[in-house]
Amino acid sequence: MPKYSQVFLKDAGICAAIAGSLDEETFDSVTEIGPGGGALTEFLYPKYPRMRAVEIDKALLPALRARFPGLEIVNTDFLQADLAAVAGPGRAAFIGNLPYECSTAILERTLLYPGTAAAVFMFQKEVARRITAAPGDSDYGYLSLLSASRASAELLMDIGAASFSPVPAVDSSVLRFRPRVRFADPAQEAAFRALIRKAFSHRRKTLINSLSLCGVEKAVSAGAVAALGLKPTARPQELSLDQYAALAAALAAK
Repeated sequence: MPKYSQVFLKDAGICAAIAGSLDEETFDSVTEIGPGGGALTEFLYPKYPRMRAVEIDKALLPALRARFPGLEIVNTDFLQADLAAVAGPGRAAFIGNLPYECSTAILERTLLYPGTAAAVFMFQKEVARRITAAPGDSDYGYLSLLSASRASAELLMDIGAASFSPVPAVDSSVLRFRPRVRFADPAQEAAFRALIRKAFSHRRKTLINSLSLCGVEKAVSAGAVAALGLKPTARPQELSLDQYAALAAALAAK
């Protein structure tokens, strides 16, 4: 595996389809995260004059700059970047074949950025399933709820490992995100995010016991769970986004 855990998509048809998935969206600028060798950039840069690329690997910059003269490339870690400075004014679209090891952190940072208008990202297939999982699914958890609270997530395509170089041990999936606002109050959203993180810290236990292990008094959580009309044996993966939002509000009021 190369430095920074990169795997490079080599199928031009798939790259064209991924780039084309932004055609239906409305935004002012495009930021590609991790252009690598430029396979996806080739289909983005000619279409979007207000485009920047964020690439952490300095060794890739000379080839990218030679291949795409005029493209502004920011050599930094996306997770440490000033997103407002990178994306520029207005509404931003983000797109990229994300490194497996930090894909969820990049997604979280992008969804929480208020200037995001759309995002199209490639993930390890099992991570994509966690993002799009519904209540009751075995993959449903913190990532599912965080994503749903900030955006709608649509599966665009699955991509086999053979389409990459070097060939990874897993398949990948491409998701498109369209932001939506679930919490108008930042404090309510912070309480919700803290709650779901605690709830799924011990997902094999009941919700009440999981919260108790994370410092929430059992009598308090039991009362709030009962007030929602839930059984005391309810498990974390059984609650919907709205139920978690209501539970967070109830616990914050205690």
